[in-house]
Amino acid sequence: MRFLIIFDRIAGVFLGLLVALMMVMTFVDVMLRELFFSPLIFAPELTMIGLAAMVYLGLPIVSARQEHITISLFENLFRGRAQRLKKAVISLLLAFLMTGLAYQLWIHAGKMGAEHLLYLGLKKVWIGYCMSVLAGFTAVVFVVRAWIDAKDLRPKFGGQTDLSSSAGS
Repeated sequence: MRFLIIFDRIAGVFLGLLVALMMVMTFVDVMLRELFFSPLIFAPELTMIGLAAMVYLGLPIVSARQEHITISLFENLFRGRAQRLKKAVISLLLAFLMTGLAYQLWIHAGKMGAEHLLYLGLKKVWIGYCMSVLAGFTAVVFVVRAWIDAKDLRPKFGGQTDLSSSAGS
């Protein structure tokens, strides 16, 4: 779990810098376009890479923190152990789905071959593989969350009563 905390902090700082840089780039692009009729020609490509990075770096963070947007249609039906079991089962289902996404991204990236970005010259295959690896890492995060929730199903001894007291270990 400590690795997730370290990843959370490093990726959080990186994502904050990424958002700031994208904001500055967009401002400069608009100003150049309006004042000199000469936009940054590589801005759309950097925006595409930045958005992919924000989504796939953010997924493990949001998943580890359990901060996904949820709908509480059935929240009142489950209490106590049943609630924790439901969370564990949902985490396993999401791990399965993320594994499928990672696999499909890997296959799609492999099919890109020598395609590259027009202005930056970066091969698209590397972007696809990075997205696939981060989706796979998110699946691992979901498995860890399921394990934590399932572990919490056992009776508590020694004063430990909630997930938050075991999450820091």
